[in-house]
Formats: sequence, structure tokens, C-alpha cells
Amino acid sequence: MKNFTPTGRRNITAQKAIKILYKYGIDISPESAKLLLDFLYKFAKLSVEQTLSTHSGQKLPDKKTPRQLFR
Repeated sequence: MKNFTPTGRRNITAQKAIKILYKYGIDISPESAKLLLDFLYKFAKLSVEQTLSTHSGQKLPDKKTPRQLFR
């Protein structure tokens, strides 16, 4: 996720994510929470783009993303 640059406003901080996950028995580090949030925000953005383009009849441009998700 090194190449992902967050844009826009984010409502959930890493600390808030840690508290939410801890409530459900998941204990993660602040660094892991940040990576998880980066992934979720990117996934949400792609999902919205796909949904909007599907309903408007436009074809999505081919986007090449790095495949090095794990170090």
C-alpha cells in the first residue's frame, strides 16, 4: 500500500479503529490499523467508482495497481 495516497476527508482514525476492533476481540497495533484503514478506504473508493460507472454505462479505465500487498 506504499503507492496509495489518501485523498479526501477521513472520519475514522487509527485509534478509533483499534477501539472498535478491540470491542469485538481483535487486538491490532496502530500501524496495522493504519494499513487496514488505507485498504478499506481504497476498496470503498474503487467500489463506488465501479458502481457509478456500471449504472451510467461507462467502461472503467484499466488501472494497474502494484501487487505487493504483503511484505
